[in-house]
Amino acid sequence: MATFTTVFISGKVYWAKVFDPVDNYEKTGKEWTLDFVPDNVDFLKTHRLLDRLKEGKAPIEGDYIRLRKPAKDKDGKDNDPITIMKREDDKNVDWEGKTKIGNGSGADLKLTIADFGAGKKKAIWVKAVRITDHIPFESDEFSGMDGPSDTAKADTKGSKTKKKDAELDLDDEIPF
Repeated sequence: MATFTTVFISGKVYWAKVFDPVDNYEKTGKEWTLDFVPDNVDFLKTHRLLDRLKEGKAPIEGDYIRLRKPAKDKDGKDNDPITIMKREDDKNVDWEGKTKIGNGSGADLKLTIADFGAGKKKAIWVKAVRITDHIPFESDEFSGMDGPSDTAKADTKGSKTKKKDAELDLDDEIPF
């Protein structure tokens, strides 16, 4: 029988996709996801989850844990979305709209850790996020890496010669 533990932890969030589920890595389903740099990793030691820590690379400052929550459970039923709150005037209030959360925003997370017994891997997922120090989301030169924009798609619908010309242009100078 599985045992469930609730943990509250503070830290910083990065790449938070917590409003609408996105495709998972295998593209077999949808999930909410975020990278989290905890202020203290003792809860990972206590629950023997230190192997989940990854080494941070810019813009992530410090070791982090990637947290995911599937949009559907194993039976295909919808999971509850992650609750998003913010701290305002010493009160917890609901997050308004779907204003994106910028990298490095301070947050308190409510996590669930599931222990399925000996020999089975523990699961960890996010139940709630409370933003304590919101950093506004800023798009950058890499914001379009999820695919071409509608304008770019329209430009590529032209003749096949454009595509051939682009493929053959190997003398481009890269500015970095």
